[in-house]
Amino acid sequence: MSVESVTEKQVLEQLSDLEPSRWAEVLDFIGYLKQRDSRARAESGTRELIARDLLESRVVGLWADRDDIGNSLEYARQLRREAEHRRGLP
Repeated sequence: MSVESVTEKQVLEQLSDLEPSRWAEVLDFIGYLKQRDSRARAESGTRELIARDLLESRVVGLWADRDDIGNSLEYARQLRREAEHRRGLP
């Protein structure tokens, strides 16, 4: 079974087939997976960002004082198109 095709429903169905006395093992394994993911993020130097991080990053309002940008959404789309063109994307 491909990992991409696993659904929450399938996981819960498999869990319900287990004896309830084994559920603690499942929770331990889930905890292990979470800890491993957390450790991998820490080792890569990244962490989960929250909305406050974005607001404090000075990205919000970055173009506020630019008078050469009329419609910021269209300007961003144009920059994206140019970047995609440079990478050879359609």
